[in-house]
Amino acid sequence: MGNCVPGSPDIVANRTSLNLLDLFNSSYNQDYADDLTDSNDEDFAAAQPCHNHYCPFFHRAAPPYLMATSATSFVATAALLLALSLRPHSWPHGRTFAAQLAACCALFAVTSLPTAAGVAWGWQAGEGPCRAVLLLRQGSVLAQGLLLGAGCCGLRGRGWCRAVVPWVAAMAMAVPAALSGGVAGTGPSTQCLHRSADVDSAAHLLHLAVCCCVLLLLPAALLTAAALRGMRGEVGSGVGWLFWVLWAPHGVAMVVELLLEVGAMPTDCGVFESFDFALGLSAALGGLHCCLVPLVLLLSAFCGHKGGGEC
Repeated sequence: MGNCVPGSPDIVANRTSLNLLDLFNSSYNQDYADDLTDSNDEDFAAAQPCHNHYCPFFHRAAPPYLMATSATSFVATAALLLALSLRPHSWPHGRTFAAQLAACCALFAVTSLPTAAGVAWGWQAGEGPCRAVLLLRQGSVLAQGLLLGAGCCGLRGRGWCRAVVPWVAAMAMAVPAALSGGVAGTGPSTQCLHRSADVDSAAHLLHLAVCCCVLLLLPAALLTAAALRGMRGEVGSGVGWLFWVLWAPHGVAMVVELLLEVGAMPTDCGVFESFDFALGLSAALGGLHCCLVPLVLLLSAFCGHKGGGEC
């Protein structure tokens, strides 16, 4: 949402979706805006696209935020891996399970580094590396969601199949995110981004469906099943629910974004700009999982929580 590309007088509202993880550098052409202001043609001026104050905020806030979360995640993940090696029998969720969650967080943090550099200085690596970053970034989130879902269902184990299948499935499910993204812009303003809310793109619709399933429907199904069975211990304040609490707002925001784009909800410039901030902040909230999940795993180990069906 929000107009982050130079406008055209024959387009009433030119909107390109943005958030703290979906990157696009832009600014409205000020000379063109001045010409519009000075014009006496009201119909021509009425075609001026919406201004978006979110983009300047995004370019100021995104690089330090991404760098800070990456650094914190690296420290927390390193501490978790060290604890796994020193205390191999004190993990309530299982040592292999904790190591896989740590790998998901580390992979997400690694992809945040080129993302931050792309926001600050423009994406210079080309289309292929851009799609690879989008694939690995989205895949790490989906893999963590699938692993936590399997853990809540009591499917944790040492078998290689249980360890590999969620990763393979997550990377396959992340392909639409990579296909719906790419490089946009020219020169120093080139960015690697998800082209969000393109209702004519099958890849984007698949990406949206996957995110809804893993970030919204899966935790809702687990919560409902636990409530029906009366297993309160399975819906505690563990690492799984922390992950979904952080990412669920972004899943909801993606659905609302699609509804806005197809005209199912009332829209105007103020709505779109406000939604840009909501979408960006929800993505930033979800990104905190790479810092907090390793810390919660460490805390659960040292507090001596029991495993089994808890997550």
